[in-house]
Amino acid sequence: MPKSNVLVTGSNSGFGRLICLARRGHTVFATMRSPTTKNAGAASDLRAIAQAEGLTLHVLELDVTDDNSVSTAVQSAEHTAGHLDVVVNNAGYAVGGLNETMTSEQVLSQLDTNVVGAHRVNRAALPALRRRRAGLLVHISSTMGRLTAPFNGIYCGSKWALEAMAESYRYELGPTGVEVSIVQPGVFKTGIIGSTVTGADAKRADGYGLEAAQSRLVDLVHAMHDGPGASDPEEVARAVVALVEAPAGTRPLRVVVDPSGGGAGTQALNAAAAEIQRGLLTALGMSQMID
Repeated sequence: MPKSNVLVTGSNSGFGRLICLARRGHTVFATMRSPTTKNAGAASDLRAIAQAEGLTLHVLELDVTDDNSVSTAVQSAEHTAGHLDVVVNNAGYAVGGLNETMTSEQVLSQLDTNVVGAHRVNRAALPALRRRRAGLLVHISSTMGRLTAPFNGIYCGSKWALEAMAESYRYELGPTGVEVSIVQPGVFKTGIIGSTVTGADAKRADGYGLEAAQSRLVDLVHAMHDGPGASDPEEVARAVVALVEAPAGTRPLRVVVDPSGGGAGTQALNAAAAEIQRGLLTALGMSQMID
């Protein structure tokens, strides 16, 4: 099996860390913010595991909200490995609560990380990938990248935007040999709940009368995340590895990863949207872009 040079964003925890430690012999660039300060422990842990197990893993500083940080990290990875084969856009976080409680700054920050951040990384990596006429861009979305729910509008909106951008990239990059895939995980035990940001303007929730509904949703998600039947996040890492190792030209646009079975609605929406997209591209005279 050919080995790939893989750059992963948001590698300090959750899916990103597990993807980096997939132990498949690939050269991995585990990127994160502040690897010498805030995330020093996570960086040290990754390095220690790599050294103990003989993994080819490099920790790089990369803040997806900073153009210079992104370009510096990508250039460093390209210099070290010679080239990149795969970029995994995993960095992201969640905001939760009533939409009105979210300040404009919070909404912009969510979009800057979850959407613009992936765009920055893609733009930094694409010139070299296109020159080689090969490569893969993976975008870690969510089953909520197709669905939405009360108290999750801003987060869902960011994932919807990420998916629209990634799908458009797939159409545009098809002739270049660079492939694009989206991974849609369900609820997994990754720690995302503990880091979820709530609306800063809590007074705006007065008068809605939805406290009980919000509390029920929070309890349900916590049970799915932390309960005895919680899904193993390694499933997502395995799905990414399968995309990395799949032969060029066979990688699907979307992969739902939800062992609980809760991704059936997302699967149905994916299938319906794919049919409509085929019709749209055909009507626009762009049928050559259809997979």
